[in-house]
Amino acid sequence: MRVSGLSSGIDYESIITKMMDAQRVPVDRLKQQQQLLEWKRDDYRALNSKILEFKNLSFDMKLPSVYGSKKATSSDENSVAATGSSTSGVGQYSIEVKKLAKAASFNTGQLGATTGGTTKLSDIGWDLGDDEVATIEINGAASSVTITKDTTINDLVSAINKKSTTSGVKVTYDATMDRMFFNSTKVGANSEIKLEIKNADGAAASQDLTNLLKMTGGTADGVMSSGAVTPTTGGFSVKGVNAEVVFNGGITQQYESNTFTIAGINFTAKNETTGAVQINVSQDIDSVVDKIKNYVEKYNALIDEVNKETSEKVQRNYKPLTDAQREEMSDEDIKRWEEKARSGMLSRDSLLNDGLTKFRRAFSDTVGGLPADQLKTLSEIGISSTNIVGSSISGSYLDKGKLYIDEDKLRKAITENPDQVAALFTKDDAATSGDGVAVKLYDQASALVKQITDKAGTVGSADSSHLIGKDNQRLSEQIALLEIRMIEMENRYYKQFTAMENYINKMNSQGSWLSQQL
Repeated sequence: MRVSGLSSGIDYESIITKMMDAQRVPVDRLKQQQQLLEWKRDDYRALNSKILEFKNLSFDMKLPSVYGSKKATSSDENSVAATGSSTSGVGQYSIEVKKLAKAASFNTGQLGATTGGTTKLSDIGWDLGDDEVATIEINGAASSVTITKDTTINDLVSAINKKSTTSGVKVTYDATMDRMFFNSTKVGANSEIKLEIKNADGAAASQDLTNLLKMTGGTADGVMSSGAVTPTTGGFSVKGVNAEVVFNGGITQQYESNTFTIAGINFTAKNETTGAVQINVSQDIDSVVDKIKNYVEKYNALIDEVNKETSEKVQRNYKPLTDAQREEMSDEDIKRWEEKARSGMLSRDSLLNDGLTKFRRAFSDTVGGLPADQLKTLSEIGISSTNIVGSSISGSYLDKGKLYIDEDKLRKAITENPDQVAALFTKDDAATSGDGVAVKLYDQASALVKQITDKAGTVGSADSSHLIGKDNQRLSEQIALLEIRMIEMENRYYKQFTAMENYINKMNSQGSWLSQQL
């Protein structure tokens, strides 16, 4: 704490503060430059994330599978569902489901539990004899669970389910039905539930697990399983069932799942059929049209955003606020001021304008290297910066490259020449002039993303890794040096005024002594 003017009566604290305010002007200017750099960096990054999204979409649009979409319809969706893919052949097919794939499963007979899940195993016939301890192996020793004379049905269910990731078997107990339900987590003939009971010494128990589960001889009233119950020493096993289908009337095939692919068509079998289900595969015109429309819409949204940033007016009368100015303003006033101060950060930016120019050319240029009688420009399929439909005209130079689609013309081109439409987007040639539109745009967007990243970095990147960050570091160093000098200057001012106070204090003392002597 400093107390000023005790001897001189001068408030030199205020004088020094005002003197330092004048000295702070260069620091404030550097901080304003730093703030402008940070705003510019943030605006670059925001645009770069949108360009990156467009780049990723361009990657998808340069894949031939996008333009070869097929749709499949089933004459009996309740029994067999079908979806097409780019590799599906257009035409008529038939499929008959003889069997559905099933996971290995079975349920026990009634266990005779008197108190539901809390009934002990020993009370329903699981006599462990003198051993008092036994294990039940579920698909191998690695998933064995221990049982004792005090183990309840709920204990057994919990123990088995804890080992389900190893055994691939889960079980539930329904007290109302008084039955246990076992299910494999896998499907098909390779799925299996194998249970064996062993004594404490590891030898097969003399008891038959099928009897203990009220499955005498492997069959009993109300017992159901996915397949035949095969007795083993001290236990039994049950296997799942493969799906069995007949394709096109003469090809029989089995699958481990009810979802499978034949001839590029994806099938989902839901029910067994008594006859053939007809499958019709045709080109999915709507899907291709929607994807191209979405691509054009994303492009239009991107160039709108970039054009907005590059054409935004710079408000030169609004500088970033200093700390002192912020203290005198309300939060709402600060917000309104900074909206104007940070406008036009990317105004007339050459990097962005050059990138947009390349994007526009990619959409308008001819795709080289194609046969003479083939489609070569997007305008031939109804995509251009000017769209004329009857007496209606859309698009002008004022739209700055925005594209319009004649959907009828596009749909007609995809219907009649799907391969040619695909080539316009996907052709990948050694010469850049021979690349398709999506290929060119992917390459150009990739280059632009890298250029912006080199200039403004990404969220979390070090300042030393990009140009704006390096400028920001340089300004920080200059600000730090100036602030050190200001501290030294302020201390020097205080020392000078303190020295003055000491001299005045001495003079006052001498004056008082002289007055007393006189």
